[in-house]
Amino acid sequence: MNSVTLHSPAKINLMLSVHGRRNDGFHGLTSLVVPIAFGDTLQVAIGEAGQDRLSCRDVSVPRGGQNLIIQAAAALRAASGRNVYFDIELNKQIPMGAGLGGGSSNASVALIAMNQLLDSPLCLDELSALAARLGSDCPFFLHSQPMVMTGRGEALTGLPGAVSQQLRGRTVLLFRPHFGIQTAWAYGKLVKAGGGSYEAEPLATQRLQQFYDSGRIDNLLYNSFERSVGSKYLAIACLLEELRCNGIACLMSGSGSCCFALPRNQVEQALIEEICQNAWGSDTFFIETSIL
Repeated sequence: MNSVTLHSPAKINLMLSVHGRRNDGFHGLTSLVVPIAFGDTLQVAIGEAGQDRLSCRDVSVPRGGQNLIIQAAAALRAASGRNVYFDIELNKQIPMGAGLGGGSSNASVALIAMNQLLDSPLCLDELSALAARLGSDCPFFLHSQPMVMTGRGEALTGLPGAVSQQLRGRTVLLFRPHFGIQTAWAYGKLVKAGGGSYEAEPLATQRLQQFYDSGRIDNLLYNSFERSVGSKYLAIACLLEELRCNGIACLMSGSGSCCFALPRNQVEQALIEEICQNAWGSDTFFIETSIL
């Protein structure tokens, strides 16, 4: 096997409940996360240059050690004991600073591809440990199926089979304003806002159970970041409010800035697109995709 080409999916958070800071400095959370068909593509090959090389047409993507893909290569090399370097070509579609997990997805999918090229010296548990050190939500992308995240995001639990099946294939509309949001800034806003910006873990657990019991996704949609982010970025808050006034299920994903809606039919889908373009312009990022 000379090279491996893999899809690197984006994700959305159908629920993201942040519970407060932990003793280790991370935030505790409960989140129902789903992968979506929209994403990037990674082509990974064993290189001959004695260093990892990342190429990407998007000039805003960092190429050096600050990129999680390069960090993933170094982590895999250390864990496997194999003195092998990689050439990686990234076809970038997921916008950065969007709350769609693009960097984390790229890192985890790179781990999978590199491990395959080396004839799989590491098992899934070992890859998960490496991924967790790269980023809290990186382990999710090793599984790429609907899951519940707990802890700081590294603890994963599968959904009941019927619930997972209900979600898969559902149409998702993604829309993003002409700016990104840094995750560290968004968490800083929660910290500054104090205890009132956090949600108790039992409330998140109750919300999940209500969704499992009813199958109604409107019982689930919640994001702890939405209020604090929306207080600064009124374009997000106002658009989501207008969509909800029209009876549309929608939410901001992660720490933003990308939002999503779950249309019930073509008429509602057309209305969502019209509202988004009227609010943010006809050239705004707007993608139709589906839950994997």
